Amino acid sequence: MGSLTAVAPLSMDMYLPALPEMAAHLSAGASFVQLSLTTFLLGLSLGQLFVGPLSDALGRRGPLLAGIAVYAVSSLLCALIPSIWALIMLRFIQGLAGSAGMVVARAVVRDLYAGTAMTRFFSHLMLVNGVAPIVAPVLGAQLMRFLPWQGIFATLALFGGALLLAVFLGLPETLPAARRSPVGLRHTLSTYQALV
Repeated sequence: MGSLTAVAPLSMDMYLPALPEMAAHLSAGASFVQLSLTTFLLGLSLGQLFVGPLSDALGRRGPLLAGIAVYAVSSLLCALIPSIWALIMLRFIQGLAGSAGMVVARAVVRDLYAGTAMTRFFSHLMLVNGVAPIVAPVLGAQLMRFLPWQGIFATLALFGGALLLAVFLGLPETLPAARRSPVGLRHTLSTYQALV
């Protein structure tokens, strides 16, 4: 679960040391390369609005596996792209897909635990969320010593592939069909309206 919640901070902070090299390689200004971070955050934010209701309606495994698969593929494509605009678009998709790890991991914890056990598990997840943004730039800088900037995205793709395999083999469905919510835009909007 901790690895799933680490997807977002790793994807945001690991490539920060590579921004100057990326700008030079893609013949783009620093502001355009930084826009790839903004679009990732936008995708991550929007994805959370949709992944949560989907996982409540369809179960946890399907949306999580789909999200991780798209995350891994988009990370690999980020390493292969020839232009800054393709990178910006792919980072948005990467953020949308990466939101599945954050949202579904927390939902799985709520499915499996209650009371003190749930609080304890969430505290472990928060520890990972606190450490990952600190470790990610250091890890990215170390990768840059041996690899070009594309190596960081290839590493994220490998990380996504490993997560996909781990979830596929090790995480059963935790939300029984009887506890699932109806799916639909109207139901989702009414839920958000009740929250507001």
